[in-house]
Amino acid sequence: MHPDSLQWLRCPLDPDRVATLTRDREILQCDRCHVIYPVKQGLPVLIAAEAELPPGCDTVARLPCQRNRQK
Repeated sequence: MHPDSLQWLRCPLDPDRVATLTRDREILQCDRCHVIYPVKQGLPVLIAAEAELPPGCDTVARLPCQRNRQK
């Protein structure tokens, strides 16, 4: 995956689609909610079911971007 490609990718869990992703080796991390997505064979897997939630967050509904959406 070319580093310039990151400018086009957004966190699929962000309802506003503004949260960008940062690459660290074989993962992409949301800059807003800190969800981690795997990179497999050089391709990002931006599927919510494949995502790893940040520490202390046990469900997607508890992510900051999701809580703000429910208000």
